[in-house]
Amino acid sequence: MRFITIVTMLLFTFGALLAADFQLIESKSGKSITLAKMASKLRKADVIFFGEYHGNAVIHRLQAELLPQLYNAKKRLIVSFEMFERDVQPDLDAYLAGELTEEEFLLRSRPWPNYATDYRPLLEFAKDKGLKVIAANIPRWIAGKVARGSLSTLEELEPDDRMHVAIDIDTSAGAYKDSFQATMQKNGMHDHFGDEQLYERLYQAQCVKDDTMAESIAQYKERYPKHTIVHFNGDFHSTRYLGTVERLKKRMPKLKIAVISPVYAGAETQVKPREQADFIIELYQDEEEEIQ
Repeated sequence: MRFITIVTMLLFTFGALLAADFQLIESKSGKSITLAKMASKLRKADVIFFGEYHGNAVIHRLQAELLPQLYNAKKRLIVSFEMFERDVQPDLDAYLAGELTEEEFLLRSRPWPNYATDYRPLLEFAKDKGLKVIAANIPRWIAGKVARGSLSTLEELEPDDRMHVAIDIDTSAGAYKDSFQATMQKNGMHDHFGDEQLYERLYQAQCVKDDTMAESIAQYKERYPKHTIVHFNGDFHSTRYLGTVERLKKRMPKLKIAVISPVYAGAETQVKPREQADFIIELYQDEEEEIQ
């Protein structure tokens, strides 16, 4: 009860700021939409991808406000995070069940630096409501191993480690790879321009993350087919229905998937809103695109 009161106070405090800092747009109609209306429209989705810019406070406040509204629209809800890795799933489950203190959980789960401000409200809401939570991502040390070596390094993993990586990994060329390489070159990789082997290793590491998250979501969807899963990840993993989204769709073609994606107002893009996401968060501030 105390947690709900704190969230309510925070949302009230940030309300005026949020209204001035963004607008929500339904891609299908091109019209502005309220958060409550968006939550209502999302209730029929099997899986919802909420793409974020990791350091954007407005997006994180929207996430904290949307999750309770999604729950009110459909109680059968599962929360999934890029920010927690598969090997900490037992610790996450233990914390949700009250078997670990928060201090013990944080010592074991390798939370991101912005956990306390940005992801804790989401996890605590899930805990308060008794929702299942997915630690969806690959352990970062394994992704780093691929980035430094190649996809073949996965063959060197012990079985207990390999189980935290997707069985099937797709690194084929296409729109996602083109976008990945273009963004890497745009954001600080100029010194390595033309280093195709480096780009390939980094792309393989990215795909390992995407396929692992997609497999994690698919496994829970198979176990809980009547639940809606809302997955929080960096926007690059889900924008334009690529990355994790296309890999999940490949595993479960009949799923109804909805994507929420941010964009900075006035940013140059050749992608039409309907090709980017079902719902667009238009942010009234500028920031460079990153691999999120």
